[in-house]
Amino acid sequence: MGRLFGTDGVRGVANADLTAELALGLSVAAAHVLAEAGTFAGHRATAVVGRDPRASGEFLEA
Repeated sequence: MGRLFGTDGVRGVANADLTAELALGLSVAAAHVLAEAGTFAGHRATAVVGRDPRASGEFLEA
């Protein structure tokens, strides 16, 4: 899976390398990490997810 991670985040061909199952798995893993981080100086951890305007972005966003 190391080939999916680049300097700009997760990269790959939608619905081939990047599947809905992979997107779900990554989001669940990130949520666990953020939950374990708890609070720091009174602030909760926050995640920001971005996408580009291509149709594949909408597919993965859903």
